[in-house]
Amino acid sequence: MTRLLYNLTLHFLVAPLLVTYYGPQILLGGKYRRSIGGKLGKLPSGLDLGLKQGPRIWFHAVSVGEVVALAPLVEKISASRPDLETVVSTGTETGQQRARELIGGKVRFLYMPLDFPFSVKRVVNAVKPDLFVMTETEIWPNLIHELKRSGSRIALVNGRISDRSFPRYLKFRRFFRDTLNLVDLFSMCSDEDASRITRMGAGPGRVTVTGNIKIDSAFRDPGQDVQQGLRKLYDLSDSDQVIMAGSIHPIEDDIVIESYRRLLEKYPGLILLVAPRHLENVKSIVKKIQNSGLGTPLIKSELESRGRENGNKIIIIDRMGELFDSYSVASAVFVGGSLVPRGGQNILEPASWAKPIIFGPHMEDFRDSRDILLRNKAAIRVENVDELTRSFDLLLADRQRAQNMGETGYNQLRKHVGSAAHTFRLVIDLLEDGPNR
Repeated sequence: MTRLLYNLTLHFLVAPLLVTYYGPQILLGGKYRRSIGGKLGKLPSGLDLGLKQGPRIWFHAVSVGEVVALAPLVEKISASRPDLETVVSTGTETGQQRARELIGGKVRFLYMPLDFPFSVKRVVNAVKPDLFVMTETEIWPNLIHELKRSGSRIALVNGRISDRSFPRYLKFRRFFRDTLNLVDLFSMCSDEDASRITRMGAGPGRVTVTGNIKIDSAFRDPGQDVQQGLRKLYDLSDSDQVIMAGSIHPIEDDIVIESYRRLLEKYPGLILLVAPRHLENVKSIVKKIQNSGLGTPLIKSELESRGRENGNKIIIIDRMGELFDSYSVASAVFVGGSLVPRGGQNILEPASWAKPIIFGPHMEDFRDSRDILLRNKAAIRVENVDELTRSFDLLLADRQRAQNMGETGYNQLRKHVGSAAHTFRLVIDLLEDGPNR
């Protein structure tokens, strides 16, 4: 009965809203043109999985952050089981692009269908996975019911229930309980996440805590030449100081620009790297910088041909997949999605470079890592432009303090590496149990 109400809501309330959202963006902006067919259940050409034999595993990651975390797990499982046929789905086009860059081997890619019965049924019938592995909190009732009907085992890995979503989930726990009962494994990031998924209706015997595989993903070996290559590209001397604003959202860009403008009075040679969370915001950030009287920033993709011209002290990163490496040259880092209520972006990546980190009050999506950093005085939490400016000033003025802070954060988070290996073993064990057919 509850799923019937869910589907009625999807068809009569959600579907019209989706049309009004996707329609103009596809027609006017060109967004979602590559993915809209897949979201409606259209299969990529050549996806003739139903004609093949042998075990099959389907991994799903929503967007870029989840793809980066999932990629090492996919490759490790594929390497240990070469007989496996591997499918990877994403919910976004940027996530799909990053997945194709990071995940090698004989992997098939598709877009996750929207949770309408007709779309999920078509895709599940084509893929027919022995095991479906979803990341974080991808609880789609029709998809999960259809997978279970087809005989698939189902695992949620790197499970995380955010502070923002938990009250909503709890309010509808009677509905979610029916769906959660179909999931065979919940591999959760923390004790708090395990408690929350259990309170939502998951059976305690299927819930385990393995830690956050994003830590393993961030603390990978970046290669010896990354930092040196970027310093050469940016024409940085040993004495140059660089502040970086990573994965920033609208409103945060205004705060970062104003903070940088103030800091230039004391540090006239200071360089600012800006990495917007969404690349479509690059043009608006350029305009805001120009309007603030700071001149025209340099776009990173133009650096190889033009170099860092005189006066270009602001560089905007305008390509996917370059954020992690870019943190390597920063003297201090502000991580976005945290001065606006977005739950925070990935603080693990700058921490893996041993960089001193600043973030705002909204870092719920990285709750455990946030608490480790704050508890060990390895990060600074700020509320506004005044506090952001003071924090950058503190770290720029005292390089030894900044270095100690970054090294402390690195050492404390490095202790938690290993969750990917634990998750790998659980997933393999579940796969070897065989499908429920």
